[in-house]
Amino acid sequence: MTLPPVLCYHKVERRHELGVTRISPRRFARQIERLAKAGWTTIGLNDVIACARGDRTPAPNELAITFDDGYRGLREHAFPVLEAHGFRATCFVITEYAGKLNRWDVAYGGRRFAHLAWRDMRAWQGRGIEFASHTATHPRLTRLSAHHVRGELEWSWRAMHEALGVETPAVSYPFGAAGEREERLAREAGYAAGFGIARAWGGSVMSIARVPVYLWAPMLPGVGALRGVERVAGSIANRCAVGTTLIRSVA
Repeated sequence: MTLPPVLCYHKVERRHELGVTRISPRRFARQIERLAKAGWTTIGLNDVIACARGDRTPAPNELAITFDDGYRGLREHAFPVLEAHGFRATCFVITEYAGKLNRWDVAYGGRRFAHLAWRDMRAWQGRGIEFASHTATHPRLTRLSAHHVRGELEWSWRAMHEALGVETPAVSYPFGAAGEREERLAREAGYAAGFGIARAWGGSVMSIARVPVYLWAPMLPGVGALRGVERVAGSIANRCAVGTTLIRSVA
């Protein structure tokens, strides 16, 4: 089984913030342009899952693009750029925050960002953008009871089915935090695949590895000469994200 490179973006926004997940629209556009010029093409969610299962072998020039959280800025600054280059992507959305501000997160620098509304998602369905689950409220699943984890997963699955008419095959675990218990509960909730972040892939379709694209990412993110350094830096940054969970729990 071989996985293609799977990139994970978060915010593509003009507005600055103190976190590391924001990419400026200009930088994002340049990255996509460089990937296209270098001959990279994109595959969709089901193709990535097929690769993880061993049912498909990715071509040397294939990669996948994903977005976590589903921020509203994607509709202006990311999706049109991808469409212009014929690129596909998967956007993992926090279903209970569709069309709302990101109050699940810590407002580093005092700024809040809005999420895509359901109408935004419906507008991009069939135009190269797929939508999948990022749970209902974005908790760190490993800190919850099994009952609560099951509720987050099932609640999100149902919301996507009702709002978008899709039976989403995949979930992206918030903060990439998932172990054997979370993977099992995701399968039981109806998901065929799970996506982590900044971790080495162990071969499980319920924990597909992705490379986070943070503000320091080069013009060929995840696939260029600096991809090893990117993975290490991304892993360190992702470990620091536990601070968000701790701050929110205190608040």
